[in-house]
Amino acid sequence: MTISTAEIILNLLIDHENEWVSGQELATRLNISRAAIWKAITKLSADGFTIESQRGPGKGYRYIPDEKMSAAGITHDLQHNIAVQVFDSLPSTNVYAKQVLINGEVTEPTVIIANIQTRGTGHFGRLFDSPAQTGLYLSFALPITPEQQVVPNLLATAIAVAVGRTVKALFNIDLDFKWINNIYYQGQKVGGILTEAIVNFETQTYSALIVGIGLNLTNKQTELGYLTSQLAISRNQVAASLIDQFLSLYDTYQDGKFLDDYRAHFSDLGKNVQIQCAQKTLVGKAIRIDNDGRLILKTAVDLQKLSSGETK
Repeated sequence: MTISTAEIILNLLIDHENEWVSGQELATRLNISRAAIWKAITKLSADGFTIESQRGPGKGYRYIPDEKMSAAGITHDLQHNIAVQVFDSLPSTNVYAKQVLINGEVTEPTVIIANIQTRGTGHFGRLFDSPAQTGLYLSFALPITPEQQVVPNLLATAIAVAVGRTVKALFNIDLDFKWINNIYYQGQKVGGILTEAIVNFETQTYSALIVGIGLNLTNKQTELGYLTSQLAISRNQVAASLIDQFLSLYDTYQDGKFLDDYRAHFSDLGKNVQIQCAQKTLVGKAIRIDNDGRLILKTAVDLQKLSSGETK
């Protein structure tokens, strides 16, 4: 995995938290120019990290921690037993989860969390804006045994419900869902879910699932909406609640009992919509969500039963 100069500098500054590190020392250690150091610091500041800069002997750059997420802080509030890994920065939690599953570094269900994603991934390869301190960016890395059945469309809708229940419980906010799992509040997108799978080529069975969730909590500087102007609780508590909600549904999602909750918040019901499915776009009326978690779309030609896709 390629690590950017900004990420390397961030990690060095975090290692010397609240201490001054000179620009010359950073330039020497990384074998780059002082100008490159300044450019990276500027990017980190724009991403939401608090980094002070002062000239003079014994000065330079200093990382000031804000409310930092931590594995210890999250597991303290967790009701479920699951491994939690927290990183100050990752290109993408989904990409990292996929790599550690393929490499065999993760063999048990694990939650991967990043304070910031430098290349957060959304649907159809789009970037998901993931600045520091203002959102929740996590992925579940879930190994699958050959005996385990996976129902992707039911799982995708269950994840949206888990997010909705979390936000309702913590903020008393009702979210809306657009097919299949984009998250909206007051008409603005505030988050998204990306579910991926690792497939055994020989047996054509799932060997692992990766469930990525991005939720914009407070950031007003992106094109996304946000849930609240200021958090009254820590992001550790938000993460713990979401993890618990997801794992409770993950154990039982195949019974579909959560679907009424999804239907109640599905904002496109009865509307004419455009659904992007792989390389084609379907146009029609969203009739209902069936008991298998599929969208029934009435087009000009026929009824389509969709298990994936995204409302345009």
